[in-house]
Amino acid sequence: MAEVETDSGAKAESQGNARPYAPSWVDRFTDWVDRRPGLSWLYYLGLGVVMLLVQAIVLWIEGTSPLGNFGIAQVYLVAVIAYMLALIHYLDKRAGVALETMRPALKAVDEEYQEMFYRLTTLPAFPTLLASLAALAFVILTEAIGEPYRLEVLAPFPISANLLRIFYLICWMVFGVFLYHTLHQLRVINHIYTKHTRIDLFRVKPLYAFSNLAALTAGSLAMISYGWLLVNPWLDRTDPLVLTPMFILLLFAVVTFVWPQMGIHRLQVAEKERLLDEASQRFKAAIRELHKKMDDRELEGMTDLNMAMASLEIELNALRKTATWPWEPEVLQLLITALALPLGLWLIQLILQRTLSP
Repeated sequence: MAEVETDSGAKAESQGNARPYAPSWVDRFTDWVDRRPGLSWLYYLGLGVVMLLVQAIVLWIEGTSPLGNFGIAQVYLVAVIAYMLALIHYLDKRAGVALETMRPALKAVDEEYQEMFYRLTTLPAFPTLLASLAALAFVILTEAIGEPYRLEVLAPFPISANLLRIFYLICWMVFGVFLYHTLHQLRVINHIYTKHTRIDLFRVKPLYAFSNLAALTAGSLAMISYGWLLVNPWLDRTDPLVLTPMFILLLFAVVTFVWPQMGIHRLQVAEKERLLDEASQRFKAAIRELHKKMDDRELEGMTDLNMAMASLEIELNALRKTATWPWEPEVLQLLITALALPLGLWLIQLILQRTLSP
């Protein structure tokens, strides 16, 4: 897995040269995975399998179900823990590759670049711990003031229920870290875009690297939300307490894609307006020269003037068509489809249920 080795080396170099804060527990874990032989994703798969086997053994001992017989919600609960940890690891790798792709467009010396790389791929220790604890406090508080998640449906006996509750709380803690990872990484991307990027309307390809990363993050958030509803069919899809968190998470997914790119978009728009104004002033001067020659009946040099005006018109048209959002149209279309299609199908299902129900 050559890409992982390259990124690990770059991260190690950045830690040695510029380490503005200590790495978080999740970064220490992903670094540990990187140092192990073999493919990284196999370790996360193994983590999910181990948690699932622990559940299976406990359920079998209690006589709840035969060994190896799982409910889909039980599988999802442990799978999403491993998935989010693996996703954080993968997004950090993609972020490092994206930064390297964008390097020709950056205004940064080596030391600044190494610090950017570290901040982009490493979470600070204390805020990450706070994010974990905040998510844990949130789920405990919501259970205290509202209806708790029905773990007894999945594990009716005390030992299995307590084990499942531990996994449930761990899931929320990792989810809190994932949300913080998203905010941290996208804030760093916005900083790189607005403070360290050369604005060049005719060299936008390097800017697309981060848009792909943001789209992947947004799509992953939506997948977690939709997956949770899918594996818990007993949840009331019309209950505001169920719908509100889902819509908030989907809105957060949209913000995840758009927010880090708004800063560079504003700078691109300002540069586009500057170039358009400059070209317009030249075109205005050419028209003034044309009028002067016509008034003075001096037709000498008119061919050159016409060619200059035609060239300026081509320049103006090209500038007007220049895109200022740093993403490719295909990426935006895929993201909209990923976010809207499941939601649209769910709305159709809800309408049919209400229409056909007696």
